[in-house]
Parts: sequence; structure tokens; C-alpha cells
Amino acid sequence: MNKNHLFLCFLLVGLLLAACSVERKNPLSKTYHNTTARYNGYFLAKEKMAVIENGLQEGMQYDYNQVLPIYPHIDTTTAKALTPELEDVIKKASFPIQYHKNSKWIDNCYILIGQANFYQLNFGEASRTFKYVNSTSKNASDRHEALVWLMRTFLQTGEMDNAQQVSEYLRKERLNKDNARELYLARAQYHRILGDTAAVMDNLAYSLPNFDDKDEQSRIRFTLAQLYQLTNQDKEAYKQYSKILRRNPPYDLGFFSRLNLGQVSELEDKQDTERIANYYKKLLKDDKNIEYRDKIYYEMAQFELRRQNYDKALAYLDQSLRTPGTLQNQKAYSYVSAGEVYFDNLSKYNLAAVYYDSATQVYPQTALGYEAVAERRDILADFAKQFSTIQTQDSLQRIARMSEAERTDYLQQLIQRQEEQRRQDSARQVAATQKDNKQDTGANRNRRNNSGFQDNTTVGGVWYFDNPTAMASARSEFTRRWGDRPLQDFWRIRARGESGSTNQAEIARAPLTSPEKQMSAAERNQMQMQQYLKDIPLSTADMMRSEKEVEDAYFRLANIYSQKLRNPQKATEAFEELLKRFPNSEHTAETYYSLYLLYGKADNKEQQQVYYNKIKQQYPNTTFARLIDDSDFMSKNAADNLKARALYDSAYTHYGEFEFARATNLLNQLVSQYPLNDIQDKVAYLEVMITARTKKPEELYSQLNSFKKKYPNSPLMPQANQLLATYQSLEQKNELRRDAPSAIAPKQKAGNTLTPEQKVSTEIASTATASVAKATPQVMPAATTPEQANKTDTTAQIATPEPKQTSKNKTEQPATAPADSVSLPTPTAPPVDPMAYEAAADSAFYVVLLYPTSAPAFKDVQPKYEKYNNTYYKNQQLSMDSAAFSADKTMLVMRSFADAKQAQAFAVKQKAPQSPIGRIRGVEFVTFVISSANYKKFLQKKDLDTYLTFYKNNY
Repeated sequence: MNKNHLFLCFLLVGLLLAACSVERKNPLSKTYHNTTARYNGYFLAKEKMAVIENGLQEGMQYDYNQVLPIYPHIDTTTAKALTPELEDVIKKASFPIQYHKNSKWIDNCYILIGQANFYQLNFGEASRTFKYVNSTSKNASDRHEALVWLMRTFLQTGEMDNAQQVSEYLRKERLNKDNARELYLARAQYHRILGDTAAVMDNLAYSLPNFDDKDEQSRIRFTLAQLYQLTNQDKEAYKQYSKILRRNPPYDLGFFSRLNLGQVSELEDKQDTERIANYYKKLLKDDKNIEYRDKIYYEMAQFELRRQNYDKALAYLDQSLRTPGTLQNQKAYSYVSAGEVYFDNLSKYNLAAVYYDSATQVYPQTALGYEAVAERRDILADFAKQFSTIQTQDSLQRIARMSEAERTDYLQQLIQRQEEQRRQDSARQVAATQKDNKQDTGANRNRRNNSGFQDNTTVGGVWYFDNPTAMASARSEFTRRWGDRPLQDFWRIRARGESGSTNQAEIARAPLTSPEKQMSAAERNQMQMQQYLKDIPLSTADMMRSEKEVEDAYFRLANIYSQKLRNPQKATEAFEELLKRFPNSEHTAETYYSLYLLYGKADNKEQQQVYYNKIKQQYPNTTFARLIDDSDFMSKNAADNLKARALYDSAYTHYGEFEFARATNLLNQLVSQYPLNDIQDKVAYLEVMITARTKKPEELYSQLNSFKKKYPNSPLMPQANQLLATYQSLEQKNELRRDAPSAIAPKQKAGNTLTPEQKVSTEIASTATASVAKATPQVMPAATTPEQANKTDTTAQIATPEPKQTSKNKTEQPATAPADSVSLPTPTAPPVDPMAYEAAADSAFYVVLLYPTSAPAFKDVQPKYEKYNNTYYKNQQLSMDSAAFSADKTMLVMRSFADAKQAQAFAVKQKAPQSPIGRIRGVEFVTFVISSANYKKFLQKKDLDTYLTFYKNNY
């Protein structure tokens, strides 16, 4: 090597060494560090991040019946699974930051690190990273990219104001194509959270020209088309679906775009109708669509609904439910659609109830329409209950009116038909099983056996639980035979309505029916006959009870039609039928008023006037008579009720102080000034107690009977019955006083003793006062203040107080009631237990899960609930505490809910299969709702059975 070559080598080495220095700013150094940073750490980190994001997108299981999300869903499980890859991204992106500080790719590396933190749900660190890039970067595109990701971070953390500020700032900036696309998508997500559908569609439309990846563009275009379709812009939706199909999209997007085209196509003539119908049939024949056939049948049903062919639509929906498929939640949507047809179009509410009940079992609870489906399910369940009560009791009454011979013959024929039907069903099931066994190959049988499903789970080749008709029939038969029982272990040997906390020792002692013991047909028929005869109302009392059930069911059914189902025609028919069958019903006044309103809405002035006259003539002093003349009467009467209760408090106070005349005057004033008050039974009972103290026994007897007749459902009825029983007992002994008690003195020395005759003759008055003390919590008006409550309780306790010392050191005896008025020490009101549970409003409510500590089924229950709450109750931001309740039980507390209704809804949903405890069987555990105030008491008392009784009675 000559000297020139050696010199050049040294020169190159020197230049390389100079270029490696991160402190130098010369062109060679910058070129070296830019090249090394870009094609080593940054390139590898970016490629890794692209793989992660593609995996997130491909791993999404989209529900094409719902509007597709703009971004893939990320939860704690997903973030945990991605942690190794994301940590690798951070490691690779950190390399240029550490070793190539003067490179222009440093900002891009920081953005990648922020994205990795974002996907790890470490939003605080991600936010700080994006803010750092925005404040330090000299490249406008890098700052814009960081700000778009900062906006997405704010959306994830619910900081909507901050997200809007970022969006408004970027509105003034000039963005490149990629950043503009991501900004429009972020804005669409922002408006979607706020519920502004129009703004979502605008931003999605703006984003479409900025896509380079045609598949990504097709996915966003599909979301836009769905929104157009949702807002009845069928022409725009048709354009977007057509554009998707022209760009050779992924199979799923293409398939559902073709399906949705049928929904938004114009049906101008018969040719269009036939074209779309043939199109669906062609999709059914295509072998590539086998796994989507349930969805195709569903779309065919929707197409028939557009043409108002309800029978055809129901047939296709039934076919959809019978067809196995792989689409997420498709069964739920088919159930709901069938329920809507029966509910909205055919008004067959009994059948609608069956489908809505099935829908809620499989409907995704996170879907937007779940609450509406659940609400309609509850309404229809109540409807079905009342409708079934009317049908059942009418049938039983018809049988009861038969002669004994006719009744026996009729029941025997009914039992024979049921036995024949049972044999036919069994034969069909056996035949279907044999047919399936012949058609199945050995491999298919092995596959089915390995999956855990046996042949007897199908009826006619259809899985039993996919057959709504079979499910409805089985439910009805189960309820008829066993009653409406809760889902619990050992249900056959529990008393009906018994809670699930039965002692295992009691269960062990309960007689079990041997499954091997089969009854003969004659024995089964005899048992069935006895069961039917048991339900038939053969006695007068049973017939009256049956009639009362029908009367109440008609009234409730009419109100359901009117207020919940919004069917005024059916409501009018039900109310009219109620009046026809029960003209003297206790609901007559309210029924007249309901019909008055219904005919008014129907603009039938003639019939409205008829019920106006009936109310004014037959019920002139009722609330309904006031309401038909003054629609604001209820709001005005609410203020009058407060004044009436204040007068009642004063009257009760004077009664407690033996000032009966003043108490009577106040009650008379209350009745005259506020005749429609809402405490009429309490006023009447206080008058009864004053009568017991001041008037003849005959007047008391008459007043008691009048009270019982006028207020049969009053909570004071037990006290009235007790007082009447005391009267009758004294009457039998001939120990009733003959005259009214003598005048009452406000104060009387205790030295004046009672004669035996006076003691006996005034025992009724003592019983009345004891009843007052016992009934004080019920008599107290709900609107009284704590001060009034304390005062009333004190005056109600009219037992002898402690003696007090006078100024002359002499003991002064307390004032007592007159000798002819009080014979025995009056029982005091029971002291208020400060630790008693209260069903009062509270600022926070908890849901408590109490379970055996050692049970394997509850291992890792807290992490499971963290995942469950983040999935279904993320907006609630629930926290959890776990503590030992006893030596062998653990308590998991989920807090906090704003009101008892939300907490109770959460507790009820724990029975669903999605819940961490929804599938646990054979282990005794309990869940309940508790207010924050009661929870503090519960921790001190730890009286589980007492609180569960309180919970059952109040929630």
C-alpha cells in the first residue's frame, strides 16, 4: 500500500470518527445520524407498531348489525397481551434517542413511544410524551401528528374539553394528507361520543379522500354508509355501499355491503322487488355463504317487512333462528325483530313477550339498544302475567260451574289429550334422533360427542334452545306444574319462593325423589286430576278470590295497554270489559277517569261526556272529579297535603297531652279545609282513639266498623282489629262502661286511685292508646321534619314520667291522666334503634358479593370483576374492596352507584352468563345492594340474615 492510499484510509477513519460524534453539527455528522437513526431503531420500531395495529384491526370481531367502530377496542386484557411487543417498540424507539440525539427522527421516535404507552392504556405517560413533542419539535408535521394522538388520548380519558381545544387549534393549521385523515377520524370519534351523528358523517366523509389503503378506506366508508342508512338517507347509503363493492373489498365487507344494498334499494316496481328477492336466493345458494345463512334469512325478513309481508317476515326470522351461524349476536337481533313484528305490527303481546324474553338472554348488554329491549321485556312480562291470570281464572271458573260428573269427564279428556301429546312428542324426538344417527358419519358423531352435546338436545333436527316455540311451551308447562320459581340449586325440594341460602344440612334431610322410580300412566293421571281439582275454585270463598284476581288483572292489563303499550283502543276495550264484568269494582272511579281521558284523546266527545257525568254523579268528592275540572289539581293538592299533615301533627300532639277537644277541633278543620288529603285513614283512626277516650262504647264500636269498611287496605287495620277484639271481649264479659268517661282534667295527682270498675270500663281506651304507640311510625306523615317527629314520638309516650323535686325538697308527683280515662300504665313507643337499617335515600349504594373463601369457583374473582366492569361498566368507574367477613367467608364490595336503581340493575345482571359468577353452580353465595349508611352498620353488626330480610322487603 503506497502512502497516498494509507493517507486516504486515515482520512476516511477520521471522517467517520468525526461523524459519529453526537455533538457535531456538520453535514457529515447529521447525515450519519439521520441515516442510522432512521434505518435502525426508528424503522424497526415503526414496522413493529404497524404489525401491532394490523393485528388489533384483524382481531376485532365486528357486529355488522351495529354501526362499526372507528377505532379498534382496547381493554386491559388486550393491553396485557400486547405488553411484550409494545415494550419492544419502546426499546427500539429509545435507541436513536439515546445514541443519535442530533437526528431529525427523534420526534418520530418519541411519537412511537407515546403510541406504545397509549396502547398499554398508560394514558398519563402517553399524554406527557405527545405534549413534549408538540412543545419541542421544529417539524410542523411531527407536531401535528403528536397533537392528533394527544386528542385521541383525551378522548380515551374522557377529557372532552381538552380534545375540543386540540381540534380547534389544528383547524387553523395546514396538515399533510396522513395527519388530516387521522384528525378527521379523531373528530368523528369525538362527535360520536357526544352523539352528534351529522357531525360524525361529515368528518368520515372528509377523511375518505386521504386514505392510501383501500381496505381501510372501505371499512370507514362502510361505517359512513351505515350512518346514512340509520338516518334514512337511503340514496347516499346506496352510493357508499356501491363504491365499496367496486373496490374489491375484503370478503366480510363485500358480503355485508351486498346485503345492505337490499335494504336501501328503491322498490319502485315489481321488477325491482323480484330482482332483490332473487339476489338473496342467489346468496343462499353460494357455498361461500354457508356460515352467514342466518344473517341472509334475517335480511330477507327485513326486506319482507319493508313490503309489510309480516307472515313471510316471521317465517324467515324463524328460519334464521333455526339456522346455525358464526355471526356475533345474530340470534339476539332475530329475536328482537320477531318481537317487534308481534309488538308493533300485529299487537300479539303474548308472543312478543316470549321473543323479547329470549332476546335479553343473548342480547349484548353493551349494545345501544339493550336497555330499550330489556324495558320492553319487563313490560311484556307484566302484560303476559295479567293476561294469563284472566285466561286461567276464567277457565277454572267455567270448569267449577260444571256439574261434578261433567267436570270429571272434562278433566279426564284433558288429561288424555295431554298424555297423547306427550307420547307423540316423545315418538317424534326418538324418530328425529334415529334419523340424525343414520345421516351422521362416525366422524360427525364423534365430533358431536366430544363437544358435549347429545342427540336429545335437538327436536326435529333443530337445537332445542334455538326453537322459540319449544322454549315458550316448556316455560309455560314448567310454570303450570312447579310455579314461578327462582333459578337456584335443589329447586325441586325447596318451598316455592324460598331463598337460596338454605342450610345444607336441611337439604340433606329433605326427602329426595328417586329418579329410577317411574309412575305408571294411571298414577300420573290420578296425580294430574288431583292437581287440577286443587286449583279449581269450588267453594264460595275460592270463587270470590278467583273473581278478585280477574278484576285486578283486568285493571292492570288496561293500564298496561294505556300507559306502557300505547294502545288506546285495546285499553278502552279492557276498561269497558272491567266495568261490564265488575260494575261495583273498587277501581270503578279510576276506570271512569281513564275512559274519560281515552275518549278525549280519541276526540269522542259524546262518550267523554258520559264518563264525565258518571264521575260527577257517583264520585263527586274524589280526586278524579276535581281532575276533570282542573288538570292542575294534583300540583295544587300537593301543597294542601303538606298543610293537612301539619294540622294532623298538631292534633296528634294535643291528643297525647289529653287535650281531646282541641285535637277534635283541629281534625274537623283538617277535614273541612282539605277533604282530599292523602292521610284520610290516619285522620279517621285518630278520631277513633279520641272516641275511645271521650264517648260511649256504642259510638266507638260503630266508628270502628265504619273505619274498617272505608279503609280496608290501610296499614292501621291491624290496630283497628286489635281494638275491636278488645271491645268484643269486654262486651262478652259484660264489663263495658255504660256512659262516656267524665271530663278530663289537664293535671291530676296520682294519689287519686282508680276503682276496679273504672279500671275495667276504660280498658278499651288503654288499648287504643297502646295501638297508637305501636303504630306511631306508620301514623307519622312522610313530610314531617325530624323535630316534628321527635315531638310527636314524645307526646305519644304518655306513660308516667319520673317524679321531680320541688323547691321545698318535696317530691312532686307527675301529672297523670284522669282516673276515669286511664286504667293501666300506657305502653310507651318502642325506642328507636340507632343501628336499625333504614330504607332512606342515600348518596351512594354498593353491591356486595359474599362467598366462601375456600371455594375454587371464586378463585381470582376480583380480577375477573375488574375485567367485567371495564367491559360493561367502564363509565361507572367502579372500585372494589375485598375483606374477610368471617372465618370462612369473604366479602367483595363494588362501589359506588348513584342510586339504588342502578345498583339493583347491576346486581340483577350478575345472573347473566357474562357475569364472573353467572355460571357458578353448587356453591352457596349471595349478592345484595346496600346503601353507604347501612353498610357501616352492617360492618359492625354482621347480621347477614337480618339484613337479607330487610333487603328483600325494601328492594
